[in-house]
Amino acid sequence: MSKAAVNMAGKSLSVDLKESEIGVFLLHPGWVATDMTGKTGIAVEESAAGLIERMDTLGLDQTGTFWHQEGYALTW
Repeated sequence: MSKAAVNMAGKSLSVDLKESEIGVFLLHPGWVATDMTGKTGIAVEESAAGLIERMDTLGLDQTGTFWHQEGYALTW
């Protein structure tokens, strides 16, 4: 439930801040090679680069949406 609550908070915040022209985007880092994933998945650097690219390319018209670091929108 915690992830659902964070997503709902982000969506709600996007509605509240849109009038102030502040975009809020929910981002999925992908399956990242960490201790928790048994070091399987993509490199941390690759995930971070994808997340930064999303932040650089998304605009106010996409506020409140959920995006994978690879560049595609995720449905709720």
